[in-house]
This record gives sequence, C-alpha cells and structure tokens, in this order.
Amino acid sequence: MRILNYIKDTFLWLFFTEHCIYCNSLVNKGEKICADCRENLPVIDGERCRFCGAGKDRCGCKKHRMGYDGITSPFYYENGIKDGIQKLKFSGKEHISYTLAKDMAKSVKSDFSNVKFDFICYVPFTTAQKIRRNYNQSELLAEHISKILKIPLKKILVKLFETDSQHSKNIRNRRGNVFGVYDVKDSADVKDKTILLVDDIRTTGATLDECAWILKIRGAKSVYCVTAALTGKKITEDKK
Repeated sequence: MRILNYIKDTFLWLFFTEHCIYCNSLVNKGEKICADCRENLPVIDGERCRFCGAGKDRCGCKKHRMGYDGITSPFYYENGIKDGIQKLKFSGKEHISYTLAKDMAKSVKSDFSNVKFDFICYVPFTTAQKIRRNYNQSELLAEHISKILKIPLKKILVKLFETDSQHSKNIRNRRGNVFGVYDVKDSADVKDKTILLVDDIRTTGATLDECAWILKIRGAKSVYCVTAALTGKKITEDKK
C-alpha cells in the first residue's frame, strides 16, 4: 500500500503540480506563483514619479533630469520579485521572463496609454556577455512585450565594450561606468521615432539614461522606459 501511495503521489506531483517561479514551492498545474508570493508581491501602487517610476511615497530621485521621457515598472526590486529576477539573470530560468513581461506590458498600457510607440528596443549585451550568460534577459523581456503589445522589436542598440558590474558602485560611479558604452547601429533609423526601451531593473537609472541619451542624439523624438522592477526609497515604520 505504501508503494502504491508513493507512486500515486509521484504521479500527481509530476503531472498536476508546478513550482512557483519565485520561491520554488509547489503550486497547482497551470499556476505560476504561489499564494504567499502573490500576496507579498511588491507592487508599485498609486501615482508614480515619472523620473524614477517609484510611488510618490517612495520617490528619492529629487526629480533629477534623465534622458528618457518617462518610466514605468510593475514592481519594486524586493521579496519574490528580487529572487525571480536573479534566477532569470544568473540561473538560466528563462521561463520567468514571460510572467514578468506580462506585468510589464500592463504597466505600459496603464502609464503610457496615450503614447504611440514606433518600436521597442532593449539594453544590449556585448557578444562576450551573451556567450557567458547564454541569453540577455532584457532581450527576452522585450521579445515577450513586443508580442503582447504588438509593437515591433528592433535590435538597434549595441554595447561597445565590457564594463564592471554596476551592483557594487555608488550613483556617481555608476554613471561614469556606462558613459559612452552604448551606441545606435549605423543602419538603424531612429529619427523622429518614439521608442520603448526595455531593461530588467532600474536602480539609479544610469544605464537607461545613457541609452536614452544616445537614442536622442541619433535623432529619436522621445524615449520611454519599462523595467520589471526598480528600487525605491525605504519607508520607515512611523511613516507606514
């Protein structure tokens, strides 16, 4: 009887359950996110700052002028979202990109409903980076968003050379780290175009800012950004 129960449980586990894309706990077949992660998703609610994308209560950018014209994200880079993005970036969990892209597309529809985009592009990798990682997570997100929103995807940005990781650098050094790193392909037509630029995370905004400025230098009319998540100023307990 124990053997039969084991076989039964194994069969049910294999064919009628999946794993939460964020915490890896078991969920029912067809579900992607467990109830606990769904309940604690760090959703960005209410009015957002157009400079950094954070909610007004968590905005810490001081309205610093950026190269892009607006930015939106569905989530803060916290909790299960942080874990999920790290799995996408460093553990080969490509399937996470589709779930994130669906929420990103919703944010674009909501916050940029009056904007008509000519095409979508994304923050690129160097060839060496893409070989090491096997894929560019921002490219995967852009591909899904393009299909969901039915906006053409164009691979127009190039990364000219390798840079140090942004994670360990402060705001000033992050900007210097990406200065002059990106360019537009000579064959790309961006003149007078309205572009949606995709990346996985916005921290200081330095990478998106650099990409947006080069697109505008090459003639783009406007550049809007969407990321899966962004960092926001922490709220102290007495302000909650």
